[in-house]
Amino acid sequence: MRRLILAAAAVLPLAGCHDRPVLAVPGELLHCSGRPAVPSRQGRTQLVVAGYVSDLADAHGDCHDKLGAVREIVEGTP
Repeated sequence: MRRLILAAAAVLPLAGCHDRPVLAVPGELLHCSGRPAVPSRQGRTQLVVAGYVSDLADAHGDCHDKLGAVREIVEGTP
C-alpha cells in the first residue's frame, strides 16, 4: 500500500506536464553557419581581412536569424 501511494505521488506532478504543447523546431534552425577560417599571417592583406570580417558578419547574421525564428516558435510571436 505504501508503494502505491509513493508511486501515485511520483506520477501526479508529471500529469500537469501534458498540458503544454510540444514545440517542433525544424532541424535547419538548430545549426548555424560555421565560423570562417582565420586568414594566414602571410597572406593577410587588408582585402583578405575585410573579406574575413564580412564572412564573420554573415555567419553571425545566419545564427541571429535562426535564433529569431526559434524564438518566434517558442514564444509564439512574429
